[in-house]
Amino acid sequence: MVHTIDNAIRLVPIEEDHAPAIFKAFDRDVIKHLPIDAPPGKIEETVAFVKYSREQMKRGVDLVWVILFENQFAGCRGIHDIPSKQPHFGLWIKTELQGKGIGKKVVHYVLDWGISNLDVEYIKYPVDRKNVRSIKLLHGLGLTLSDNYEMGNTKKLDVIEYRLYKS
Repeated sequence: MVHTIDNAIRLVPIEEDHAPAIFKAFDRDVIKHLPIDAPPGKIEETVAFVKYSREQMKRGVDLVWVILFENQFAGCRGIHDIPSKQPHFGLWIKTELQGKGIGKKVVHYVLDWGISNLDVEYIKYPVDRKNVRSIKLLHGLGLTLSDNYEMGNTKKLDVIEYRLYKS
């Protein structure tokens, strides 16, 4: 299912032909505030991620979309672990497009869409406490600050978790 947010931004289901753009954009700057130790070293790792994402979508566990800005790859976003009824939301925008309002529009749209269309109690949005930009874009969305914890294996993030509850 394709989602059109505005004239410039669309969300399309992740496909294998997106792998080269994802591989190129998913660099050290992008993962700075993600619980990932290093970006993929080989395109095959990204292809495996795409295949896994597609399988999770078929199973109804995750929804993973590619973000297109003016028909060009801009990033990825996902809602993960949907059957738990308390899924978590994730998003990343490629470095050169950060700060243009794309992330804010995607977050606003997807959280509203998820609460309205998925069988969930709430959607979690874990954010690295140091990721000031992500925290700022959440203002005005009606999210509740609900938890604080450490996330990651080797690279540890101090995460604050926001939640959007179904009313």
